[in-house]
Amino acid sequence: MSSREIAELTGKLHTHVMRDIRSMLEDLNADQSKFGSVYIDAKGEQRPCFNLPKRETMILVSGYSVALRARIVDRWM
Repeated sequence: MSSREIAELTGKLHTHVMRDIRSMLEDLNADQSKFGSVYIDAKGEQRPCFNLPKRETMILVSGYSVALRARIVDRWM
């Protein structure tokens, strides 16, 4: 799941989701480059994002509210 999709589903700013992902990956001693990607924004410029597998998505959103966790779980299911 992309960091942009997580931001949309949770109503959080993408920059805040990116910050949370970086912090989580650091705590997990995970290589951030393994999950890093880019997307093209509305102005045609490349912007960073992350693409997380299910496990890392669940770890990330487990720190968010119950309602937000439910949206993510529903999306995966």
